[in-house]
Amino acid sequence: MANKSRFIIAESSIKSFFTKGPKKVFSREEIKEIFEERRGIWNLPLSTYPDKFIEQLLQRGILKKQVIEFESFVGKKERFISDEATPYQVAVSLFNKSYISHYTAVFLNGLTTQVPKRIYSTFEQSKKINTNRTLEQAAIDAAFSKPQRKAISKVIYEDYEIIILNGMNTNRAGVTTIENVPVTGLERTLIDITVRPLYAGGVDAVLEAYKRAMDSISINKLIAILDAMNFIYPYHQAIGFYMERAGYESKKLTLLKEKKKNRRFYLTYEMGQKAYSEDWMIYYPKGM
Repeated sequence: MANKSRFIIAESSIKSFFTKGPKKVFSREEIKEIFEERRGIWNLPLSTYPDKFIEQLLQRGILKKQVIEFESFVGKKERFISDEATPYQVAVSLFNKSYISHYTAVFLNGLTTQVPKRIYSTFEQSKKINTNRTLEQAAIDAAFSKPQRKAISKVIYEDYEIIILNGMNTNRAGVTTIENVPVTGLERTLIDITVRPLYAGGVDAVLEAYKRAMDSISINKLIAILDAMNFIYPYHQAIGFYMERAGYESKKLTLLKEKKKNRRFYLTYEMGQKAYSEDWMIYYPKGM
């Protein structure tokens, strides 16, 4: 009885911690760490152990338990969720240091009026040392003649489909926070959807995002992020093409035009009929 009464005495403080802080979704391990750090502040008895504390959180309705089951090799993820948690916060909780990206980030950055029911969440691979940075035209042609690789880790959560992307290591370049959720900022989002147009609804949707970003974008910031990401492919050619097509002023494209263009490139994968831009040395879907 003493255990219960001490929890109830501290209940308002415990509830405030879990529901009013910026973090709204927790793993079992995270709650155990919080319990060990704060048991003294909350004056919980030594006889209370972490799993019992979690049980009390659930019984008092402070958090609810959700088991999220992936269709792929990922398996199940157990999460403890506050009522105030958004599906975006749930999505980024599933893998360490994840952030919202691609078309979901297009929406959160205000670049579309569509409300997507698919949430793209990216976590980064560990850093790789790539000594082979040579790029042959034949290799580019072969890569872009095939379909874009698709993510295989996905799960349904409430009315949303969460897609987990294992992205290249960028040290979270261009990632910001919107509504207490880590998300790629405007410039990084435009880069990501240029690289993977399929995750944004296709090249026409990407072009629309560039049009909507015109008054807000910092070209210098975009180029700094692009340089930091250090792609082997010349994505600056695709970015310049989109900006020109979207109606950006010519002077804004100067820095992109000055970058080297020594390979023909492609706006997207597995195109049927193609047209070619000499200025940007890029193939794009005919009629675009």
